[in-house]
Amino acid sequence: MSGRLWAGDRGGIEAAAAAIGTGAVIGFPTDTVFGIACSATLPAAVASLCRIKGRPATQPLVLMAAGWEQLAAYAVPSPAAAELARRFWPGPLTLIVAAKRPGRVLGGGGTVGVRLPAHPIALQLLELTGPLATTSANRHGQPPADDAAAALAHLPELIGAIADGHPVPAGRRPSSILDLTRDPPVLIREGALSAIELGVPLASRRSASRRD
Repeated sequence: MSGRLWAGDRGGIEAAAAAIGTGAVIGFPTDTVFGIACSATLPAAVASLCRIKGRPATQPLVLMAAGWEQLAAYAVPSPAAAELARRFWPGPLTLIVAAKRPGRVLGGGGTVGVRLPAHPIALQLLELTGPLATTSANRHGQPPADDAAAALAHLPELIGAIADGHPVPAGRRPSSILDLTRDPPVLIREGALSAIELGVPLASRRSASRRD
């Protein structure tokens, strides 16, 4: 572990937000798996995130935000997306919608995956930073880290990680990913929310691996 371990208090969250503003990649807790994040407005930071994770730059990242108002410059909030957000946000649901700025988050093309996490530290961070490009805290293809210390050990190039004192429980599932750009919408990853709960069909296992 080489990065800084920030406490999950206001001071630690502000320090992490300041680091993000300089282009750093940091670890942070979410309501699903432990994650890593960087500014979505700095292409060099997004490139660093992909390099640190060992992730193909063509594989889409998830844009986390504290609310739809933060996503106005990035995503097109369709009526269907607004209704699903009302029902399941904050929570473990990533919605793929049309992008206003294709390429702002690497790999998304004309679409972007957006999510509002149900975790107080993540939400406080997002309120300070604005939307963040995010993914799980692990090397590409490996299991996610279960806390801040593990994230720093697995990804030593992180500047730091925010601890919340509660390791991710074994078996916790990632967010479900629902593609609203298809007609009808398709669940391409069945995570914490099932296809039955969302009332949509489930795509193939191969399609479900496009984001992590």
